[in-house]
Amino acid sequence: MVTVKLFATLRKAAGEPGFQSEAGNVAEVLKEAEKRYGDGVKRYLKSCIVLVNGNNIGYLKGKRTKLKDGDEVSLFPPVAGG
Repeated sequence: MVTVKLFATLRKAAGEPGFQSEAGNVAEVLKEAEKRYGDGVKRYLKSCIVLVNGNNIGYLKGKRTKLKDGDEVSLFPPVAGG
C-alpha cells in the first residue's frame, strides 16, 4: 500500500489530507486522484510537484516511477502569491 499525501489547495479541493493506494507507479496515483476527487483536483494535477519518498520525480523516472509497498507520494500544487 502506498500513502498519498495532498498539500495546500489540493488538500482543500479534495476535502481530505490524502489516501491509500495500490498504484504501481506515479501515473496511476495521479489517475486515481483524478477519479476520486474529480475536476476540483484534476486542474491542479497537471502542474503539481510530485515527490516519492521526498525525491522529486523529475530526478527519478517521471510519472513512470515505480512504487512499492510503504512508499509515500506527496502532491504539491503550484504556488501563487504576490
